Amino acid sequence: MQRSIRLKTIMNAVRSPGGARVADLARATGTSLMTIRRDLAALERQGVLRRTHGGAVSSPARGTRLPFAVRLDTGLEQKQAIATAVAALVPDGSSVILDNGTTCTAVAQALTGRDLTVLALSVHAAAALGECPGVRIITPGGQLDGDELAWTGHRAVREVQEFRADVAVLGVCAWDEPSGLTATSMHDAEIKKAILASANQAVAVTTADKFGSSATFAVCSSDVIDTLVTSELARDDHLWLTAAGVKVLDQDA
Repeated sequence: MQRSIRLKTIMNAVRSPGGARVADLARATGTSLMTIRRDLAALERQGVLRRTHGGAVSSPARGTRLPFAVRLDTGLEQKQAIATAVAALVPDGSSVILDNGTTCTAVAQALTGRDLTVLALSVHAAAALGECPGVRIITPGGQLDGDELAWTGHRAVREVQEFRADVAVLGVCAWDEPSGLTATSMHDAEIKKAILASANQAVAVTTADKFGSSATFAVCSSDVIDTLVTSELARDDHLWLTAAGVKVLDQDA
C-alpha cells in the first residue's frame, strides 16, 4: 500500500469513537506493527492525532495542516485544472515566486519547460520544474521543513525579500471573510508575507475546501490578493471575494 493511502487509512480509522489500535491498523493496511508505529509518531508530531497505549485517537488542532503525502493525491484533477489556468496567467520571460504546498507543486508541473525564472520555495516544486530544460530555477536555501520539504526561517525569508517577481503564486492554508488568509505555522506566515511584498501581482491558488476556516497565524487581508484560481467555490464565497477586489477564476474540474 502506498504511504499516502496508508496515512489516509490511519487517519480515517483514528476518527472512530475510541480511536484505533496498532494491530488493527496493521491488518487494515497490510503493513508491519513497526511501520504503523512510525506512521503514528509522524502524524502525532504534526498534531493530527494523539498516541495512546496500543493505538491512537484523533486530535486535530485548530488550523492543523495534514501531511503532504496525504494532501498530494487529494483533489488531483482540481489541482491540475487550477495549475493549467495559472500557467496561462504567467507570461514567458517573467520572474515567478512559487510557494510551497501540493497545489503549487501542480503549478510547477504546469510551468515546466517555459522561459521563466522561478524562485521555488520547496524541493517538490524545484524538482517538478527541473523535469525539462527551460526554466531557470532558484532555491532560497536554509532550513527545510521535514514534511513539506519547504524552505523556512530567516535565510529563506531574506532570499525572498531580495527577489523581485512579476508574479507570486501563493498557496493557501485557510481563508475566510473576517480573517483573510491565515497560515498554520509562524514560519509559513512569514514566508507568505515576504512573497506578497516581493511581487507585482499576487495569484492565490487553492481548492475550495480551504475556504470558510481560519488558521492561527495571519498572512494578509483578502484585498491584497489580485487573483484567485480555484475550483468549485461556493457562490457566497465568490461574492465577498469579488467585493474585496479579488478576481476569481473558478475552474470546474
